[in-house]
Amino acid sequence: MKLKGLHFCWFLMVFVMLWGCEKFEEDYNKIAYKNPIRIGVVGDLTSGREVVENVFFGVKLAAEEINGSGGLTINNVEREIQLIYKNSAGTSADGLKIVNELIDENVDIIIGPTSSEVALSMAARCIEKNILMITYSASAPEISTLADKDLIWRTCPSDEFSGMMMARFAADSLKKTRAAILYRDDTFGNGMKAVIQSKFQAINGEIVTTASFPTEGVDLSKYDFSGQLDLILAQEPQIIFTIIFEPEAGKITRDLWSSVLYQQYNEKPNLFLTEGGFLKELETNGQPEVIETIYGISSSITNTTNYISFKNNYYGSFGFNPLTYAEHAYDALYSIAYAMQRSQSINPLVIKQYLRLVTGGTISSDNTVIINVNEFSRAKVLLLSNIEIDYEGASGAISFDQKGDPRSKFVIWKIKDGEYNEVALLER
Repeated sequence: MKLKGLHFCWFLMVFVMLWGCEKFEEDYNKIAYKNPIRIGVVGDLTSGREVVENVFFGVKLAAEEINGSGGLTINNVEREIQLIYKNSAGTSADGLKIVNELIDENVDIIIGPTSSEVALSMAARCIEKNILMITYSASAPEISTLADKDLIWRTCPSDEFSGMMMARFAADSLKKTRAAILYRDDTFGNGMKAVIQSKFQAINGEIVTTASFPTEGVDLSKYDFSGQLDLILAQEPQIIFTIIFEPEAGKITRDLWSSVLYQQYNEKPNLFLTEGGFLKELETNGQPEVIETIYGISSSITNTTNYISFKNNYYGSFGFNPLTYAEHAYDALYSIAYAMQRSQSINPLVIKQYLRLVTGGTISSDNTVIINVNEFSRAKVLLLSNIEIDYEGASGAISFDQKGDPRSKFVIWKIKDGEYNEVALLER
């Protein structure tokens, strides 16, 4: 995949038109839905606007495909999906406020939010009120261990697994023995740091130092990372596990390049980025020489038939390519829709019992049929005929486990001469 512009001028024009009163819909031309099933879609626009906007479009695409295929038939009633978009603004307090707003709007199924800190706050209220929540990018390990009554799910993998894969790849494939960790001082950053540190040391790697940076009330696209980077570089790591979000990615590479200590290295240390939507930011604001040293991990495997189909449909609908997590959000809505269709219910307490069944998370019978991207009409006929399905989505095989996590595969990517390359495929 070439790192080049993705028609964002057109994208932003469309988004401004649609983003009225913090709702991703045209207030002056509202759609009349047939017996609507209202589903909330929550994103933290302050933590990475372009990524979240793409996520919203991913869910929108899924809803349009489902409704365009005749919608759901539940207890002989035809129903369509209506999406209610909300900005949780990246804080726990705003996340809690959004859940309460959605409750007041008679919404009891939520896709989102973006960040782990907000997700944990929202999860507590969702559990209390029997609301089903599937997040597409909140990856903190704590989410897996909640006493959640099986109401909190995610289509992105837990950091417990991605952190383990990063540590193993750095040690086994890159042959690195000395590492440092640069991380966000928030729920996501502290959790991921603990996972990587534990896993890397368990395979005889040494974490020579760690350095955190603040996230509250800071514009990280302009933050001076030189203090943290010099602290790390003074310990001569071979690789720096870099636990960040999209907005700070470019600035970190520029501050690293400006460091006298960095320039003194004969062999520059690699950066190893946790999963996120970095490519556009690195292309636009990154230091080219540093970008060439970066490895990254992703559960978005872009060379599969299902991802390619999703990407083509997305581009055909909106005129630009999807960013990371759009496919996870797309799969969240499809998983919910198939569970509703299979259970013949819109009650979260019933739907939750079928999410594993329709995604390959339980033992399948010989008659189970694989359902691919944008095959709702086919799946609906099968489900109405009492034939079991296994939805394999744009993000890959989902197969929810007993904690509500997907059994994801991972790719390790690297940028070489401006090209995005998937260099390794890893499995849990």
